[in-house]
Amino acid sequence: MKTTHRWMIANALAALAAAWGPMASAATGAQAGANVNNTATVAYSVGGIPQAPVSSNTASFVVDRKVNLTVAEVGAAATLVSFGQTDQVTTFTVTNTTNATQDFRLFALNTTLGVQTQLGRVDNFGVNNIRVFVDGNGNGVYDAGFDVATYIDELAPDGTKTVFVVADIPASGPAGGVAGVELTAVAATGGAGGVLGADLVQSLVDNPTQIDTVFADAAGYADLVRDGRFSASDEYDIAAPTAQVIKTAVVISDPLNGVLTPKAIPGAVIEYCIQVKNIGSQPLTGVAVTDAIPADTTYLANSTYVGGNVLLGACLFDGAQATDANVFNGARVATTIANIGIGATVTTRFRVTVN
Repeated sequence: MKTTHRWMIANALAALAAAWGPMASAATGAQAGANVNNTATVAYSVGGIPQAPVSSNTASFVVDRKVNLTVAEVGAAATLVSFGQTDQVTTFTVTNTTNATQDFRLFALNTTLGVQTQLGRVDNFGVNNIRVFVDGNGNGVYDAGFDVATYIDELAPDGTKTVFVVADIPASGPAGGVAGVELTAVAATGGAGGVLGADLVQSLVDNPTQIDTVFADAAGYADLVRDGRFSASDEYDIAAPTAQVIKTAVVISDPLNGVLTPKAIPGAVIEYCIQVKNIGSQPLTGVAVTDAIPADTTYLANSTYVGGNVLLGACLFDGAQATDANVFNGARVATTIANIGIGATVTTRFRVTVN
């Protein structure tokens, strides 16, 4: 009985599908191109005698294309960058809420200077070499050399694709720089895989025998209501400095006064201390400190110490002594601090004599 029942249901669903065409989507409704057919039946009597029912002709129409789409920035956070970086990525999604499979043409632009992005900051510089790529494997991460498609091909109703805007950051710009970028998706004709279709054009009159096009999209970040396109914005923010550097010079001794009240006279020993403080929200790693030996002084052999601390803003006489062969090349001192924790200060210090 159960097998027969399932067979009957399956055949009924198949009959409905054949009569109505493509199944309706939960979000987008009946799919464009579905044929809707209807026949009326009239029963009547003549002289009290029932007559054979009479059927009308079949009235038909084709479900039209209701074009709708959305573009959204992913993560609600700016991409932090530094001047001179290349191939920096912002991420968006494009969702097809049209009742048909569609292609989508994609393009990205710099936000107009002085205009606020959707993340709330005002654009004050532009990025270079803006490119758009579609996520090829659905992992949500830009894979250079793999994600190469520049348009969305055959996106089904209710389907979503991740899209990356990739750009180069200029070598310089304003402090606290904000570069807004806009991604726009334009609904294009689907049906030919591997080829970007033409931009859709809204139908002016209704033709019941063909698929007409009606734009139903809302206004996006930089586009109009019912224009067959949608846009959103993201931004690149120049990362604020995360390291603070303070250098001090202290006279340690001189040939006449010794260490009591030394002065910076010829023969005096001067200690330089370079304090590096982490003022950011992440640890600093691989911190390279370089300091040229100033004119009119001579480096004091074996005087470099790395990894020291400070007390009340003054450098302590601590840290690990460095081998001159590793840090001094005859003209400058160069040391490396492996890690500086959040809020911590680490020092490099060395001495010279006044010529």
